[in-house]
Amino acid sequence: METILLVTVLVGTLVLLGFWAVLLRRVLAAAQVDVKTEVAGQVERLGTSLGQKFSAATADMASRLEPMEASHG
Repeated sequence: METILLVTVLVGTLVLLGFWAVLLRRVLAAAQVDVKTEVAGQVERLGTSLGQKFSAATADMASRLEPMEASHG
């Protein structure tokens, strides 16, 4: 009788451990997807911001060069 009870407790513990392992794996996978999505958004915003800054710098440089070209040409 004691052996059956011990085996039952052991099997129940293993089942519960397996359940928690599956649940933890799903939570961690969902967290990784969230992190990847956030990083992708940040990279996209950075690219947009840098593109705007390069465009502004190019326009500024062109506006500074125009008077020099006019005076030398």
